[in-house]
Amino acid sequence: MSDTATAASGETGRAHLAMLGFAFLVSTSFPVGHAITHALDPALLTAVRFLLAAAIFAAIAVWRGRWHWPPLVRLPVYLVIAVFLDVFFVTMFEALRLTSALNAGAVFTLLPAFTALAGLAILGQRISRPQVVCLGVGAAGALLVLFGDDLSRLLRLEFGPGERIYLVGVAAYAFYAPLMRLLNRGEALETFNFWILVTGAALLLVHARGPLVETDWSDLSPGVFAGIVYLAVFPTATSFFCATYASLRLPAGPVMAYTYLLPSFVLVETLFLGAPAPGIWSLAGVGVTTVATVLLQMRGSRARV
Repeated sequence: MSDTATAASGETGRAHLAMLGFAFLVSTSFPVGHAITHALDPALLTAVRFLLAAAIFAAIAVWRGRWHWPPLVRLPVYLVIAVFLDVFFVTMFEALRLTSALNAGAVFTLLPAFTALAGLAILGQRISRPQVVCLGVGAAGALLVLFGDDLSRLLRLEFGPGERIYLVGVAAYAFYAPLMRLLNRGEALETFNFWILVTGAALLLVHARGPLVETDWSDLSPGVFAGIVYLAVFPTATSFFCATYASLRLPAGPVMAYTYLLPSFVLVETLFLGAPAPGIWSLAGVGVTTVATVLLQMRGSRARV
């Protein structure tokens, strides 16, 4: 094997490790969010998370020499993308008040299917038949996780209130990647994300001005502050750089595939934290989502040959 091939293989391996890290970090946002969401208004919690993450993106952009002040005409772009992000994260925290971390993680695995539809609508991106099969397998696994305790609800597609709320958020988040691709004009991603997060935080602070004034910050436990910092540093900022690194080195299919590992990670995390084990059908659903990961990886491997 040549030095070039060896280097490429090493880059690919690191990209897969980055996506494993991405899936793990994103999965931890569900049990952590579930633990702290009752302490703060969801919109206010999201705004604080965004401001902390924005500070990280700004510091990295300055360090890399990529910082710039955008023209005012770009503000509507940041507003449009920020609205979709706000809806996603606020509904996540709202949903985690009503449903389990595992169920929320399962709903999140429907994101690739929604993103494929959003990409088709906004960018005209076509979906191949194998991709449709993989998306279908992943969606089937997610539904088994959600309805495993009562399969009659699956036949009626009877989502619980938390799942319905988060389903709206996941559908909104599906527009994030296509809009980023459509509306970015060559800005460094760190700076682009900084302005989106700041804009999103500003919108949320206006919306949550009542809870902002009423919240007794000194009454919040250290665990709540630690949870907010964790969500900003790891599931938001660090996972972004993991996904960016991998996206430049792997086909879209294998990158998308790692989303389907979230229920497996969330299951292990919640069991570790003392949650009761789910039923056999829910466990089967976790297995099916893992199969979707394998199928998309195999598809991606053939695409590189």
